[in-house]
Amino acid sequence: MQDNQILSGIPAVVICGPTAIGKTRLALELANRIPIEVVSADSRQIYRFMDIGTGTPCPKEMSRVPHHLISILSPDESFSAADFARDALSIIRAIYGRGSIPVVVGGTFLYLKALLFGFFDAPGRSPAVRQRLSELAESRGSAALHDELTRIDPITAQSIHPNDQVRLIRALEVCETSGRTVSELKRIQQESDERPIAPVIFALSATRDKINPLIDARVELMFKIGFVDEVKHLLKAGYDPSLNSLSGLGYREVMEFLSGKMTLNDAINATKMRTRRYAKKQLQWMKQDWGFEFLDAEEFESNVNRVLSSCKSIDESRLRP
Repeated sequence: MQDNQILSGIPAVVICGPTAIGKTRLALELANRIPIEVVSADSRQIYRFMDIGTGTPCPKEMSRVPHHLISILSPDESFSAADFARDALSIIRAIYGRGSIPVVVGGTFLYLKALLFGFFDAPGRSPAVRQRLSELAESRGSAALHDELTRIDPITAQSIHPNDQVRLIRALEVCETSGRTVSELKRIQQESDERPIAPVIFALSATRDKINPLIDARVELMFKIGFVDEVKHLLKAGYDPSLNSLSGLGYREVMEFLSGKMTLNDAINATKMRTRRYAKKQLQWMKQDWGFEFLDAEEFESNVNRVLSSCKSIDESRLRP
């Protein structure tokens, strides 16, 4: 995306990429040189009491630059991509209004997609409909739900795996409660949505043989600085192990260790492998046509200068009539 494209809408810089690749480091260096504020796009860093396992910037790092959407919820609270898009947009507007540059940093691409391209604001839930669909899945299998969705909304059905019972039930629930298919509602919303943000999207990238050692080092550090104790405290505080927040990388593995189902070394290795798989999925997101400007993660100073150039274009745009 070219610099002149950031002049329509609210300009914002986005720094994304796979886990452990150096997104936070780049943002902190920008903060040393220009007035920015960071909006976190991480679906786990929104939770309190989970700093180690989620790689949340430490207090010293956050004291260097204002951070938003970090540690705002308890682990038992829910937060969707649509919630993120709404909150992040409001924060970005406020940051720009204060004369600083909004920099969105994170690797939860579903959050980023909702913010940059609009989110699907689906109708409310119906417990009765969900119960009936759940009973259908129990008696006839998820494939029956997929067959029904294919008949009603083939476009949406193509995007959902036949075994993904949760999404299948939600899609059928939307059809029944709204009288419209999910694909139709999305099309109507996309046609009416304005895009209030004009982003420059930088994607830090590297080969997997470069990313994997970074992941391994991060995981080993997590366990060294108290990850196991963090999980112990969460469980002692009464948080249910089945919570979505505790399904994050490493938490399930540590709980397996604490329950005696695996050794500590096995938990560490399992966390490494699961994080590597997650990074692979993040790299798959980066193959989509979002207008990414790819940056070699190893070229740190060059990357800083490139992002600074876009930030300067944002500042210059403030002065134009």
